[in-house]
Amino acid sequence: MDPYGDEISIGELIEKLWRKRGLIVFLPLVLAGLTVAGLLLTKATSAEKLSYYIELTGLKDNAYPNGTAFSPQDLLNPQVTAELGQRFPVKNTGDLGESIQVQFGTPLSEGVLTEYRAALSANSKASPEEIALINQRYEERVNATARRGLRIEVDYVGLGLTKSQGTELAYALPQVWNQVFSSRFRIFLDAGIASLPTVETDVDITTTVGALEAELQLTSIKEGIGILKEDARFRALQANGVSPGDLERKITDFQRIYFDPIYSGTFSEEIGLSAIYRRDLVLELAELDASLEELNERIVAITELQRTNTGSSTGRNEFNSGSSQVQIEGDALNQLVTLSRTASLAEYLQASFDERIELIQRKATINTRLQKMGDSSGSGSGSGSGSGSGRLLSDDFLAIASDRLSNIMSLYSSLLTEAQATARSETPTLYAVTSQIQGQKLIEKRDGLFVILSLALGGMLALVIALLLPARSTSQ
Repeated sequence: MDPYGDEISIGELIEKLWRKRGLIVFLPLVLAGLTVAGLLLTKATSAEKLSYYIELTGLKDNAYPNGTAFSPQDLLNPQVTAELGQRFPVKNTGDLGESIQVQFGTPLSEGVLTEYRAALSANSKASPEEIALINQRYEERVNATARRGLRIEVDYVGLGLTKSQGTELAYALPQVWNQVFSSRFRIFLDAGIASLPTVETDVDITTTVGALEAELQLTSIKEGIGILKEDARFRALQANGVSPGDLERKITDFQRIYFDPIYSGTFSEEIGLSAIYRRDLVLELAELDASLEELNERIVAITELQRTNTGSSTGRNEFNSGSSQVQIEGDALNQLVTLSRTASLAEYLQASFDERIELIQRKATINTRLQKMGDSSGSGSGSGSGSGSGRLLSDDFLAIASDRLSNIMSLYSSLLTEAQATARSETPTLYAVTSQIQGQKLIEKRDGLFVILSLALGGMLALVIALLLPARSTSQ
């Protein structure tokens, strides 16, 4: 028996593999083709998205020019999405909020994140303290770079749009946001003006309700004018030849000549809305008096406490003047504590005085309103709808007063529009595009790895099959 009969011949293996060369070449190519087809089918059936970056050039510290805080969700404000819905064939504008993602980010922040992941990989065996330091260092860098811009991602397939329509919508989104917030939300004017009530021109000052509305409107306008005058950009601003100072004088003249007589006559009734409003003012005065009494007691208590602290500190200094160095050092600590308490009391006292001044001003305003209403004892009965003013003032006087009030409100609206335009000219746009629209690639780098793996797997499988298949028998 030949002991070498079971040995494997390399030549026979090579010859056997050569005979199956077609299978060895064909099977890996088939598996690679199936892999590519599967990747393409997956990408074709999935929701393709478009993304790009913009830089927030018109914001400072993530706030609009007037100081209002900015949020990436502002780009998905209902007014913004409604405007987009009118421009593009979207069935439901509610889908825009679900198919569009806006978040802080810049291309630079993506690079920092890549560097952060590399740092973690390089320090995989570091202690928890070292990893915490790495996290803290890169967190600050990521936040600093990311908040300088936005990453906008649009799922145009989910919106039922073509790729070209999705591209147009992606670019239009920040444009519409810039337009809507600049024109409708007055982000370039002081936030105090934006918080004031909207001015309405159709106010009938001959009625009790109308007089109340007109008073609120005039108060709001005067506050807005005060804010405009404090801003150096708008002091010399003019709309229809009228500056904020000119309009303020017009309001003063209107109130003295026209509004005060109408106001007094309108609220001269003893019943109806006039009596209710008068009663509310009296109740508010009583509430203010109670608040002022409490404030006065608080101020007296704080003053006495300050005097006590100052006296005790002086006594300790005189007592300890001849003591040892150790006692002086201990007394110095006590002095620091006393000074800290005194400073806190001084701040609290100043806040109390400011609050007291504000209450006194509110009380003076209410007393002025009551005095303008006049004495209601001899006015007779009425419905509270302006019959008293109608008996005292002519129709021509009331018509002129209404025209003057409408003119004042119109001039104020024009001043705000002009101020908004002036401020907007300084910052014409809130953003700048920093990257082009990018979509998902059909074949990415990681997809190439799958193809290479399928080729390797197919090659190994083909070799195994070729070796296991029996060789063909040849006839003699």
